Amino acid sequence: MRSIVWRVMISFRFGPAFTFPRTEGVRGYNDLTPRMGASYDLFGDGRTALRVSLSKFPLAIGPIGNPAAIVNAVTRTWTDANRNFTPDCNLLNLQSQDLRTSGGDFCGTVSNLNFGQPASVTAYDEDTRFGWGTREYNWEFSSGVQHQLLPRVAVDFGYFRRWYGLQRVTQNRALTAADYDEYSIVAPLDPRLPGGGGYTIRGLYDVKPNKFGVVDNYETLAGNFGDQYEHWNGVDLTVNARLEGGLLVQGGLSTGRTSTDNCDVVSKIGANPSQLYCHVDTLFLTQVKLLGTYSASRIGMQFAATFQSSPGPQIMANYLATNADVLPSLGRPLSGGAPNVTVNLVAPGTMYGDRANQLDLRATKTFRFGVRRLNLNLDVYNALNASPVGLQNQNFAAWQVPQRIMDGRLFKVSSQIDF
Repeated sequence: MRSIVWRVMISFRFGPAFTFPRTEGVRGYNDLTPRMGASYDLFGDGRTALRVSLSKFPLAIGPIGNPAAIVNAVTRTWTDANRNFTPDCNLLNLQSQDLRTSGGDFCGTVSNLNFGQPASVTAYDEDTRFGWGTREYNWEFSSGVQHQLLPRVAVDFGYFRRWYGLQRVTQNRALTAADYDEYSIVAPLDPRLPGGGGYTIRGLYDVKPNKFGVVDNYETLAGNFGDQYEHWNGVDLTVNARLEGGLLVQGGLSTGRTSTDNCDVVSKIGANPSQLYCHVDTLFLTQVKLLGTYSASRIGMQFAATFQSSPGPQIMANYLATNADVLPSLGRPLSGGAPNVTVNLVAPGTMYGDRANQLDLRATKTFRFGVRRLNLNLDVYNALNASPVGLQNQNFAAWQVPQRIMDGRLFKVSSQIDF
């Protein structure tokens, strides 16, 4: 008889009342967010302009902790060995219980042994909550040159860099890197995986069984542990032409990549110390956009077309590695009675879906009746009838199954009256 393994969330409303000390008025953040820019006529003839800008932007403020909080929800593994769809163990007992020898179920240790205690799930570093210069931010630098090639024809080139500061991390003060055991798994064979699969993924960690559910979270700055960064570099190139005869053409491309790194931090914060994928450099992701309009005033018509080409969605492969997969390397089952662990088989930022190419068309006929004007419009969306995948399943059990595709070709007729 096969057993059924469940991952369940447990939440209780507690009868006894808790008393919390009074919390005085909440202080706020104080910061300076300078923004500056300059431009210069390079040759003094109004045809070539250099520009540069530097700006700081504060990021949205997340939760800063509730001193009157209770750990009121946890997860635990439940194996319904007798298939009665009812947990036979004592759910108020937070430790592991194995009743299978007496015809019952198995319940693993809860994910947080502070369950039901009058304490905040996460403590916060006071230096990150209040005062000057403690709020997360990003700086953005840009520079570029705009040049007139011909009358009514200009080209614009720009470079952009964005970087983030005062990133925060959550430290589990109850654990260290020594409280984890390292293991590896072998990726399944699949022609869609790099090299056809079958490679070994190393650098995975599982908390020791006697430390499972031990949590003392503390949110502080990543800089207190080491260097952590995230930045983006990109360039834009656009052309704008306003030609005689009512023809307007605009277009260009934008490309850039994101780099993130927290390798110096993950091994020091008491959470999972795995450095797998701790440094990520995405591919250069390029967008191309073109726009053209033409006014045929003699026949009272306007024509327009837009084309855009965008990168496909990032591909991940979230594989459920079972105890059978990890036992040869770990030497024991996963802690807390967990039946499996999720492992991404594909390095982030290395695989993307097919590009999305979309062409839209419009034709407008104008009729005039004195001071009134009637426009009849014909629109064709996705004229190429392309069907790229915009969202796909990232779980390896149903890997790359499309979940959203571009809408098919669509015709639309509309009118507008101005009076």
